Order: sequence, then structure tokens, then C-alpha cells
Amino acid sequence: MASQSNRYPLISVNPGSYDFNNHAETFSVQMSLIHNVFIRCLNSIWYHAPLVKKEDEEAFVGYCLIWSKIIHGHHRAEETIVFPFIQAKFDMSTNVDQHKGFLGPFEEFEAYLKSVSAKTSAYDGEKVRALVEAFGDTFVEHLHEEIPTISPERMKQFETGPLDAMISVHDEYIKSHSLVTDMVLVTTHHDISQVPNWPPAPAPIRWIIKNVTYWPYRQYWKFSPFSRTGEPQSLY
Repeated sequence: MASQSNRYPLISVNPGSYDFNNHAETFSVQMSLIHNVFIRCLNSIWYHAPLVKKEDEEAFVGYCLIWSKIIHGHHRAEETIVFPFIQAKFDMSTNVDQHKGFLGPFEEFEAYLKSVSAKTSAYDGEKVRALVEAFGDTFVEHLHEEIPTISPERMKQFETGPLDAMISVHDEYIKSHSLVTDMVLVTTHHDISQVPNWPPAPAPIRWIIKNVTYWPYRQYWKFSPFSRTGEPQSLY
């Protein structure tokens, strides 16, 4: 994808493979990687919005709305599973307040795209970009600032059993996400050359995502920065 798409900065992650069973050490890594998925998608939306061709508008709007749905789900899981657990030792209220801080303009972005999808509004790429600009910096700043609040130093303050139990509940929530939409978006916005063993899904699930569930919405994934097999790709 062209360099102009990098409107928002990614979170720095050391390359390599990780032991994702060591939750105290790697929970912040996992969160950094999913946050980078969100940032890459936001960059793609910002970049493509004014460039989208008429025949691609419907697919692009669908792509954007899958991303916004995942963001809502991610924050719901944090606020109901992760943050209450960590709150026992560390104040997580700032994270929740930051979620609320960009919710208004984020929902305006989402509402406009839903109106385009319902054909009650015409697609306007410059408007989409302006709506992104209204929440993008605050949103990405939050994604960066959240990582130190779940650092290994903090997570090691919890006993292994309760920590593992919280992660297990969180993992079950993640498993409820659609393999046809949500998980394809995640895998096509992750740089496997950096961390090849993430997301830590079983090999059969990885195969299904790559070879089966990718195809129903393949017109969406041409906006992704990576192909179904992990190679960088560029649409415009």
C-alpha cells in the first residue's frame, strides 16, 4: 500500500515469535498487535476514502462497517472482562474515559456509513475522511496509551491462576467473532513477517480463514494492506 496511507502511527512491537501461553509476559504484545490491526484498517479507510471508485463504494462501506463493529466489540470485552480484573490492583478508569472520549465522533462516522449502506445518503469520500479525522488522533492515541496499563510488570502482579482464568474468558469471547468477517479482517491487517505466530489460532482455523471464509466478502479485503496469504497488497 502506498506510503500516503500511514496517517496514524503503529505501536512498536519487537519482531519474532512469542509464547502466547505466558499471559503475564505477552498480554500486552497481543493487545499491541490487535491495536495495530485497528490502526492499519483506520489508515486504509483514511487513505482509500476519497479514491474509491463508484463500483467499489458498496464494498468499501461494508469493509468500514466491519471494522467499526469489531471496535465496539473489542471495547465491550475490555470494559466487561479485562479492565474489571485489572482494576483490583490498578486504576483503569482512564482507559474507560478514553473510550468515551472518541465515542461521539466515532458513532457519527458509523452512522453516516450505515446511511450510505441503506442508500439514504450518497457516498462522499471526502466526508468519510473528515469523519475519520474527527476521532482518529484521539482514538489512536488511546490505543497507544493503553499498552503500558497492561504491561508485563503490571500483569505479573496477579496470581497465575486468576490471570489465566480471565484470559480464558476473554479468549472465549474472541472465539465468538465471525470467521467470515471479523477474523478475516484481523488476519489481512496483521504483518505476519513481524510476528508470524499471531493470532494464536489452531492451524485448522488458520487454514479455514485463509482458504474458505476469506471468499464470501473478498471484495472487501482488496482494501486490506495484506492478502489472504500475508503478502503486502495495494489497490490504488
